[in-house]
Amino acid sequence: MAERKRATQAGWHRLWRRPVRTPADATAFVQALGFCTWGPIDGLAFPNVAEAMGRTAWTVMDVTWGWKDDVHMQRKAHYGKIIKGQPSFITPDFLPDFVAAVGGRGLQVERDPSRLYAEGRLPRNAHVIFEHLRSSGRASSGELRRIAGSDGFDRALVELQRRFVICKVDLAGRTRGTYAYVWDLGERFWPDAYAEAAGTSPGAARSRIRGRLREFGLEPDPALESRLFLWRAL
Repeated sequence: MAERKRATQAGWHRLWRRPVRTPADATAFVQALGFCTWGPIDGLAFPNVAEAMGRTAWTVMDVTWGWKDDVHMQRKAHYGKIIKGQPSFITPDFLPDFVAAVGGRGLQVERDPSRLYAEGRLPRNAHVIFEHLRSSGRASSGELRRIAGSDGFDRALVELQRRFVICKVDLAGRTRGTYAYVWDLGERFWPDAYAEAAGTSPGAARSRIRGRLREFGLEPDPALESRLFLWRAL
C-alpha cells in the first residue's frame, strides 16, 4: 500500500494538480493526461477519473454517466472498454498510437477478427458481430445481441473494443429503458486516426505510450503491457 501511495504521489497526480469537480473538468483532465480509465485499476496507480474527482468507481457514475458518452460522440476522446478491459478514455492525439501499438505495420493480424477467430483467439460471436457491422453498417446493441446471441455477448464486445475493431457511434436512447449503444467499425468513426495508425509502426507507437506511462510513475514491462493493452511481442 505504501509503495502504491508513493507511486501515485510521484506519478500522474503530479501532472494534474487542479480539482476535478465537473464534466468539463473531467474533459480537461483526460485531454491533459492523454489516456486514463474511468475508475481505478486494482493494484496499479493508473490515472483515472474517479480518483481525480475524489470518488469511487461507483460514485463517479453519478456525475459523469452522460459525460462519458458525450466526450466520445463529440470526438474529444475515444471511450470504450480498452485498458485492461475497463472503461477508458484516449485522446485523439494518442488514438493512432494505441491502434498501431496493437495491430500496426507487421501486426495487422492482431486486428483481423477473421484471422483471430480462425486461430481460436476470438470467440465466434465476436466474429459474427464484426462481420455484421462490416457488411451491413452500424447496429444497436439489441440488434447485435439478437444476431450473435446473448451467451458471452458482453465479452465479445470487449474483445473487439480492446483491439480497436469496433466502437460506439451513437445512442439508441438516453432514458431509462431506452438507453443503449449503436456500434460500428472504429475506422468509420475515426477515419483520420486509423489512417495515421496504418502508417505507424507498432514499435514507434509503443515507445510513445511507454513514455507517457513513465510520466505516470509506472515502469512498463511485457507482462503489464499485455495485461493492460493486449500487446504481443514484436
